[in-house]
Amino acid sequence: MEIIDIVVLGLLLCLAIVLWILMSKNAKLSSENQKLHEILEVKDITIANYEASRMVVKDVVENFSSFDTVMKMIHEGESKEQISKTLGMPLSKIELIIKFDKLKNKE
Repeated sequence: MEIIDIVVLGLLLCLAIVLWILMSKNAKLSSENQKLHEILEVKDITIANYEASRMVVKDVVENFSSFDTVMKMIHEGESKEQISKTLGMPLSKIELIIKFDKLKNKE
């Protein structure tokens, strides 16, 4: 074997080692990238839930003036649907006021 052959084999060996190292690093980065995507999905869901809870609190505050009326009608035995028609409020807001009252009474 001549020196050129040995140099070429050495370079091929170095190239093979570098390729192997790059492939192993790529595999690690790929798995880390997948984990980061999962974390981003959880973050987006958390932000959406937070914004929804802010809207719920805002709705309760806006409808706090009708809170006493709704709870009085509930205690008198009227249904949610009847209250909704009587006060002209959506049923979801009536249910929200009732949930808020339950939370308030727990404390």
